[in-house]
Amino acid sequence: MLKFQGKTALITGSGTGIGQAIAKKFVENGASVVILGRRREPLDETSKMLEGIISELNSGANVTIFSGVDVADESAMTSMFDTLKTENKKIDFIINNAGVSGPGTCFANAPLDDFKSTVAIHLTGTFWGSVQSLKVMNEGGKIITISTFFTEERPLEQRPYRFR
Repeated sequence: MLKFQGKTALITGSGTGIGQAIAKKFVENGASVVILGRRREPLDETSKMLEGIISELNSGANVTIFSGVDVADESAMTSMFDTLKTENKKIDFIINNAGVSGPGTCFANAPLDDFKSTVAIHLTGTFWGSVQSLKVMNEGGKIITISTFFTEERPLEQRPYRFR
C-alpha cells in the first residue's frame, strides 16, 4: 500500500542530502514531489532517481523541478508559488529543509552579511515559504520544518553553522 498515493510534497533544498532523502521517501510511498533548490544539476540527478522509483512502482506520481530558487529570495519563492497556483498544482505538504553550513567563524569576527544570509535562509526563508505555500495547499495540509540539534550547546567542533 502506498501511504501517500495522490498526495504532493514540496521539499526545499531537495537536490542533495536530507532533502533528497525526504523526497525519495515520499516517492517510495506514492507521492508526487516538487523539488527545488539553487542549482540545476543536483535537482536533475535527484529527479532522474525519483522518476526511476515512480516507474518501478507504477504509482502515477510525478516530479516537478524548480531550479534557481533560493529560499532567501522572497521574489523567487513568491514567483514559484504563483506558478504552481497558475498551473493549478496543489500540495499536501511543505517540508522546509533548505539550510546552510560552512566554515565556522567566531561571531565576534563574523561579517554582518554572513549573519544576514544565514538568517535569511534558516528563518526568513522558512517563514516566507510556509506563508506562500498556503496559496496552493490542500485543506488539511501540513507544514513541516526541519531543524537541528546543533542549536543546542555542543562542543565547538560539532557546530556546523557559520558562527561559533
